[in-house]
Amino acid sequence: MITYMRCNEISMEHIFQAFSLGFSDYSIRLTMEQGDFAARFFGPEGNSRNHSFLAMDEDQPIGLILGGIRQFDGYKTMRCGTLCIAPAYRGQGISNKLLELHKQTAISAGCQQLWLEVITDNHRAVQFYKNHGYEVRYTLKYYNGTVPSVSPAPSSSYIVKELMFDDVADFRKTLTDCHIHWQSDTPYYATSTQEAFLGIYEVNQTCLGMVSMSAKGKINFLWVDPKHRNQGLGCALLHRAAEIQKIEKVHICLSDNDSLEGFIQKIGLSKDPIEQYEMCMPLKVDHVVQ
Repeated sequence: MITYMRCNEISMEHIFQAFSLGFSDYSIRLTMEQGDFAARFFGPEGNSRNHSFLAMDEDQPIGLILGGIRQFDGYKTMRCGTLCIAPAYRGQGISNKLLELHKQTAISAGCQQLWLEVITDNHRAVQFYKNHGYEVRYTLKYYNGTVPSVSPAPSSSYIVKELMFDDVADFRKTLTDCHIHWQSDTPYYATSTQEAFLGIYEVNQTCLGMVSMSAKGKINFLWVDPKHRNQGLGCALLHRAAEIQKIEKVHICLSDNDSLEGFIQKIGLSKDPIEQYEMCMPLKVDHVVQ
C-alpha cells in the first residue's frame, strides 16, 4: 500500500534513499553523500522538509517531491526542488499525487505561483508538467570558460571595490524588471561565506557595475550600467573576482538575457549542450496565510 508523508515526519536517511533511487537511471548522473544532499537541498536550494513529501511502499521510500517557498519575481512562490519516482513504481499515479500535495501545500501557504526547472530534452517530463497546468516561461542556458580569455578594463579611471552581501542584495531589489533564476538569485547565496562581491566605480563614487562569484567560479550576478557597457567594466569585475577566488574557470546560467548572453559569448565562454525550461503555474489564492 502506497502512503504519503511530510518529510518533517521521517528521517533524512529515508528522504535520501528516495532521491537516490528516483534518480538512479537519470540522464545526468547524480552521485553525492547523504550529508552533501541535505546541506545542498535543504540549504541554499531553499527546500523545507515541512513543504516536501515522501511516498512509501510499506517501509520502502519510493517517491519524493521537495518544495521551498520564497518571494520570487515579486510573487510568493513554491518551487519544486525535485520530483522523482523509483523506476519500478512509475506509471502508477504516484507523481500525480505528490504534485497535488505540493500544489495544495502552496495554496494553503498563500503562494501565488508554482515554479520548477526541467531539462528541455526531457519531453515526457515537460509534457507531464504541461498536463498539470505549468507553462514554459524562460529557457536556461549554461556557459563556461576560462578567465584568461577575458581582458581587464583598459581605463585607470575606474576603481574596483570589495562589497558586502547586503550591498548586492539591496541593489538587486532595485532591478524590478530583471529575472534571475532561482539558483543564482540573492537568497541562494545569502548565507555563503565564500562569495566574492565586487563593485566598479567612477572616481566620483558612482557605481557602474557589480559582480557576485562563488568559490567554485559560478557567476551568480553580473551587471553593468547600460550607459557604460562595452568599455571593459564587466571584464574587469570578472578578472578581479576570479583573482580573489583563486580560480581560472568560471560558469554562468542565463535566463533569456540577450544582452548578458551576448557579452558572455563575446568574452569566449562556451555554451553547454544542456538547456532547461523554467516552468510556472499561477495560483488563485482567496486569502494569504502569514
